[in-house]
Amino acid sequence: MPQAHTIKWKWGILAAVVVTLVSLIPQFFMWGTRGSQWNGSYAEQHGDEWVYSAYVQALIDGRPRRNDPYTGRDERPGQPQPESLFSIQFVPAYLIAAPARLLGVSSSTAFILLGVIAPFLSCLAIFWLLTNVTQDEKLASAGAVLVLSFGALAAGQGLVHLFISGSNYSFLPFLRRYEPLAPFPLFFVFCSLTWKSLNDRNNALAWPLMAGVCLALLIFSYFFLWTPALAWLVCLAFLWFISKRDDWRREIRSFAIILICAVAALIPYAILVARRSQIMDAGQKLILSRAPDLIRVAELLGLAVFALLAFGVRRERIAARAPATIFAASFALTPLLVFNQQIITGRSLQPFHYEWFIANYLALVGLVITSILLWRRRDVTRPVRYRIAGRIAFIAVWWAVIEVMAPVKVVIRESQFTDRAAAVGQRLKELSASETGTISELDPRPLVLATENKVAVILPPFTSHAVF
Repeated sequence: MPQAHTIKWKWGILAAVVVTLVSLIPQFFMWGTRGSQWNGSYAEQHGDEWVYSAYVQALIDGRPRRNDPYTGRDERPGQPQPESLFSIQFVPAYLIAAPARLLGVSSSTAFILLGVIAPFLSCLAIFWLLTNVTQDEKLASAGAVLVLSFGALAAGQGLVHLFISGSNYSFLPFLRRYEPLAPFPLFFVFCSLTWKSLNDRNNALAWPLMAGVCLALLIFSYFFLWTPALAWLVCLAFLWFISKRDDWRREIRSFAIILICAVAALIPYAILVARRSQIMDAGQKLILSRAPDLIRVAELLGLAVFALLAFGVRRERIAARAPATIFAASFALTPLLVFNQQIITGRSLQPFHYEWFIANYLALVGLVITSILLWRRRDVTRPVRYRIAGRIAFIAVWWAVIEVMAPVKVVIRESQFTDRAAAVGQRLKELSASETGTISELDPRPLVLATENKVAVILPPFTSHAVF
């Protein structure tokens, strides 16, 4: 088993600070563009963010879990409401809304703070995972930066997609608030805790139990994170046991504890899903198909990583049964399983979410671990040229900066529009507060007609009015 060592967190913190600063560039543009006229809105990374922030604002305002911020309908005695994507995946929403309500800030302010905290924690989570597997903080620091910086490239998005299609530009996909950004660090914490469960003989029960709790939280956080987490666990278990590990009884126990926690969470989850709105199915565009999907960029990258591992094992540069090798292989193969599960289930649900938000990052984690293993050639004590790793990290950071800066004109234009729409919402809220006495108890949220669709989407995070 790998020897435990004290982690030097300064390298992870350094990487996290760099990634966070790059992530905040759009918000810096927002503040610079609006100046003293800024109305408190956040810089939009993706159009869906306004719908998420509307739901969070409803929770901040004290509305129940089952609410619709756009129609104004709430769960009331004698008036049950169906479950929605937001009410089922409630963990990140409450994680944001609870402290925001305590501090007295709006969902817009909370989303700005989320854009600072979550990228920082995401980088630290990946750093912790890579450090556990590679036992090298400097390489883990560079690897964490590489994984987050090249996420769009590994998804076929960003600059590459812009050159090919000229539209639908997306940079640093994991930054979309609050899905997947809020629970994104938790995914890699789950991976690290699973590593600890299989490789750390101390706290033999605590590690798998904490990993199981993480997976349970992911189940109530985001469908497109917990399903890949479960797929990765299946890949890992399969590879782990065919490698003929020695202490298989203890390892079976670790996997069993994690799965028991997952099943315990999936039972109430299934109950909530059974109570979902019928409109929800139509909106999610579930496809009945068993056709294989083999041409995603993340899949191709994962297969390339697996081929590198096989090459290293064949040339005896990598130990085939080493835990690090098994983990690298599991990350490389997970995208293949995620994009082709419909061959067994017969159902495919918007697979581009996997492509943008997690499969690309898993393939990159596998690439980083594999590269380090090939670099060392079985010898953990072999001197490493950290300058090369530093230069690769430097290139990765600049690639990310270029991707964020490329749509600067679009960011500025969108920032001006959304911030002005925020001012409209704030004015409506002021008018509503001044006319409280004239509002019927049967209609506590006056209806607003917004002829511009974008304005209609933006209004609820800034006012309690319903939108027609």
